[in-house]
Amino acid sequence: MTGITHIRYPIAALACWIAFAYTLVPLLRGHRRNAGLIALCASFGCQGMYLSMSTPVRWTGTLFGTITWYNVSVQLWIIAVLACQQILLIHWIYPRAEALVRARRRLLLLAVVPVTMVVLFFLATLQGPPRNVFKHPGDQPFFVAYQAAYLTAFVVGKVLVARACWHFAKLTDHAWVRRGLRIAAAGAAIELVYPAGRYADVFLAQYGWNPLRWSDVSRTTLTVGMVLNIVGWTAPLWGPRVSAARGWLADYRSYRRLRPLWLALHQAHPEISLPSSTGSDLSALYDLRFHLHRRVIEIRDGCLALRGHHGDPGAVLSPGLGAAEERHAELEAAHIAAALAAGPRRPGADGPGGAAEDLPGPDEVPVPAAAGGPDFSADVAWLVKVSCAFARVRPAVARAGQ
Repeated sequence: MTGITHIRYPIAALACWIAFAYTLVPLLRGHRRNAGLIALCASFGCQGMYLSMSTPVRWTGTLFGTITWYNVSVQLWIIAVLACQQILLIHWIYPRAEALVRARRRLLLLAVVPVTMVVLFFLATLQGPPRNVFKHPGDQPFFVAYQAAYLTAFVVGKVLVARACWHFAKLTDHAWVRRGLRIAAAGAAIELVYPAGRYADVFLAQYGWNPLRWSDVSRTTLTVGMVLNIVGWTAPLWGPRVSAARGWLADYRSYRRLRPLWLALHQAHPEISLPSSTGSDLSALYDLRFHLHRRVIEIRDGCLALRGHHGDPGAVLSPGLGAAEERHAELEAAHIAAALAAGPRRPGADGPGGAAEDLPGPDEVPVPAAAGGPDFSADVAWLVKVSCAFARVRPAVARAGQ
């Protein structure tokens, strides 16, 4: 576990300082009156201070050994983190005026914790250097009381944060706020393993508890919980960008999956495409949304142009494939493939003697492929299904026409 001890705190500290800088930027850009954002930024700064001071290079608070005021300051940073997180939740849940009043009251209440810790530790030093050895707790009662006060404040604070995060997540309509709060709640719950282990170190060592056996577990869960807090609290800031990236990838995937149908229609009727169109999927990387709209429009125009074609796809349709929508897409794709395979009607084919033989019946006329719905996303989803079905049925149609 030595390697983990030497890397977990610096890595977690780096993550905290990155999050601190990420939330500091909007404050410097004019959001200085946003109390919630200030509390969030301060929370990351306090976590970064705790983790930076806890790196092995300056580790003076080992499980066994002498405890100094340096170690007290490290633990006070954790109490500050809890205070910042509670203030943040207050400003998220309540209106601004009410939040300010509640935040002041909460800060006054929380101020009792560090004062109590400092007083108890000072009294403990009067009996000699405090030690993290609790085989005989009665030998250093003030230091035991100090540990109990710190760990109890930690547990109460984390429980309050976890409950508030989970409750508020049910009330918000913002997807990334909801996800972030649930992740933060999970992080706070995981961090409760740390005080449980420390409670056992203080109160169970006299009954044979081995602190060294669980020290890495409790401290690692504390680090993991803090990382989850970072992810959860910052989710509303970076989450929308992730959604935008996922939307772009979905659009590009749709654009590529539309290619079989578009290419077949373009080859039959080149006039449906813009003169500047290259047909390359890579060309759509720039201004993808425009190219996707353009491809949908060109497919629609190509389907309209097929009304001048022959085609009877009945021989290649397989009944009962998929659900109703999938079946409809298969039918649509088969109509289009049959019309493309048959080719345009000859001029004058609808003249005397030829109309009854060459004109397709009402079931043979290709249905407009843009039947997915009134909005663009529904149209794209529908055309993608038709295009995929078209890629599957076109070889069968070609063989049937030979």
